[in-house]
Amino acid sequence: MELCNTAPGAKYFPPGKINHYIDEIEAILINLIKKLFRVKYVEWRPLNSTMANAVVLFALTKPGDIIMVQSMRGGGNISYHTPGPPGLRGLIVKDLPPTDDFRIDISSLREMVKDVNPKLFVVGGSKILFPFRLKELREIADEIDAKILYDGAHIGPLITSGMFQDPLREGADILTTGTHKLMGGPVGRMILTNDEVLAREVLQLTYPAFIQTRDQNKYAAAAYVLAEMLEFGKEYARQIVSNAKALARALDREGFDIVGKDKGYTMTHQVFIDAKDLGAAKVEKACLECNLLLHKTYLLGDEKTGVPRGLRLSVQETTRLGMKEKEMEQVAHFIRRAVDGEETDKIADKIEEFLKDFQTIPYSFEK
Repeated sequence: MELCNTAPGAKYFPPGKINHYIDEIEAILINLIKKLFRVKYVEWRPLNSTMANAVVLFALTKPGDIIMVQSMRGGGNISYHTPGPPGLRGLIVKDLPPTDDFRIDISSLREMVKDVNPKLFVVGGSKILFPFRLKELREIADEIDAKILYDGAHIGPLITSGMFQDPLREGADILTTGTHKLMGGPVGRMILTNDEVLAREVLQLTYPAFIQTRDQNKYAAAAYVLAEMLEFGKEYARQIVSNAKALARALDREGFDIVGKDKGYTMTHQVFIDAKDLGAAKVEKACLECNLLLHKTYLLGDEKTGVPRGLRLSVQETTRLGMKEKEMEQVAHFIRRAVDGEETDKIADKIEEFLKDFQTIPYSFEK
């Protein structure tokens, strides 16, 4: 297969002219991704995060290889742990040493790799507050001839807007990210790299091993939302981070213990509450009954008890609806009222009234 980084992918079916318009949409999609992420090679076809990470794992490893990945307690995702694709591939999975704010303990890692000698590092995943020390991880990887996969599932617009870190220019070999989550588009995944050899391996593996025919029901929607990101992404990303910080500060003032406070709370869309004194399950239940959608989650150290003490909050949906810093203060107050045991129907009614002013999506072509 010839590597073509701007053309639509090969397909078995349907034949000929039937694919004409799908090919056009795919070409638009590919070039939007390349422009947004400033990347040479794009695999746009994976249907979800697990498939994309599986493609990379199958392309870069062989059965019996050791990989070191973001631990589940340290913010990782099951798509690169043994129950997921690594188990299918026959890989040996070791946890990267985590910090309490979901990053990597580089000093501990330097000692570990002497004995582990992994073929691949995987960083990023479900919980992310601050940039990873990719340049130092790159140095470690080069010493043992290992590759780095950066799972940017949640933070695509933060990367393209320059609001977070730029993985492919800071040391990662491959970046995976999605067209949903912060993007707001259909569920889908992208694999990005500037390495032609890696790109060839990924593209040839995706088709036909993982994808046989085109999936046109998502291509047009994905292209549409990527065009919106090209137009509105920087403004949207700036507001996401500003809102997350504002929500964290407001929750802090309301008396909650916020993870990462000493570092400025967050640099992404996520905020984490350490609810060890309140009970994470109790807080989750009280908030859900009032239509405040947050959920309990494990923080570092919870593996000792098996009981999650954390709560994960995200501001992307409230931001997409046009809320700003002032509204984040109100959201924090709603959470405080719910936890304090105020009548749930009363809070739910107030939230419904509050939402009446936010019925459109400002960062879109159809406002």
